[in-house]
Amino acid sequence: MPHMNIIPYLDFHPKISKNCSSKRWVSIIGRTTVGEHCHFEDLVTLRADGETINVGSECWFGEYATVHIADSAYGATLGDRATVGRFGLVHGCTIAEDCLLGEHAVVMDNASVGKGSVVCSDSVVPPGKQLEPGWLYQGVPAKPVRKIEATELEELRNIVKSRKHGAGSEWVLSKRPVAKINHEPGQGVAENSSDDSYIAATATVVGHLEMAAESSIWFGVAIAARDASVSLGAASNIQDNSRITLDSGEHLKIGERVTIGHNVQLNACVIGNTCIIGMGSTIGKGTIVQNGGVVAAGAVTAPNTVVTEGMIWSGNPAKQSRPLSEENTKLFSVGVDVYKQYSKNYKKNP
Repeated sequence: MPHMNIIPYLDFHPKISKNCSSKRWVSIIGRTTVGEHCHFEDLVTLRADGETINVGSECWFGEYATVHIADSAYGATLGDRATVGRFGLVHGCTIAEDCLLGEHAVVMDNASVGKGSVVCSDSVVPPGKQLEPGWLYQGVPAKPVRKIEATELEELRNIVKSRKHGAGSEWVLSKRPVAKINHEPGQGVAENSSDDSYIAATATVVGHLEMAAESSIWFGVAIAARDASVSLGAASNIQDNSRITLDSGEHLKIGERVTIGHNVQLNACVIGNTCIIGMGSTIGKGTIVQNGGVVAAGAVTAPNTVVTEGMIWSGNPAKQSRPLSEENTKLFSVGVDVYKQYSKNYKKNP
């Protein structure tokens, strides 16, 4: 398994069948168990730190796919022959056997996707949602479109693996662009104001990066900011497989106690303090996220959007949805502290 990083977390070591295959910079971490004949494309991350990940046999993961958990609450389970498309995200949920997640699809905490179902590209399955088996689901949130037969399911699976456009590809291949980044972990420049910050082994940084105390950058993150700069405030985190692309002279400023979720795409923008940028979202150039603002999972902000203080914005293009509740605020704050502890724990096993 060339270029696979098999990484312990505390006293937990991954268990991976020997007949799996991988491309470059794949990270399999902690309490992860992987069945036989699984395949991982470039920069796939399976991170089982705060809970377990169980992957069945003959599963396939496209480039930048991420599997993570909800700390001390929900693990992630993928049944046999599950397929996760490029930039797909499985987070603290259950994906039954023979399921297919299209490119940029997101399945969130405590959700479940029934056997032989398809979650279409750019779709989001919300927390706790239970999807019936054998259906094609699409949208944000994902809703049933029609029943799907095994023959079509296999055709769509082949489309996701080959990335060839044609009949049916509109269901599972995303039109959302992903900037091509020459990913070489460890390259670039980082200036840390504190030794308490953490950069994961497969992250890549090009450009000027400033990290404050207790901030962190996670597996597969790519920062392409040549002749540009990024600043990350105290106790803020950029989670696995998120991508930052800046043009010459641009700046990305992220405030304190900010969470940038998994598989986010960021352009030059300003993000205030205590903000949440949800999993799988895209932040357009010139966006301003005011203090306490939230961009929901899978949302896309148009250029120069102002995400208002204490409000949740969702959709494509993102629009103001509802105020942030007290319970939301408390949970998000706990999440920041969880990542601070993760950083300390990972630094014990560099």
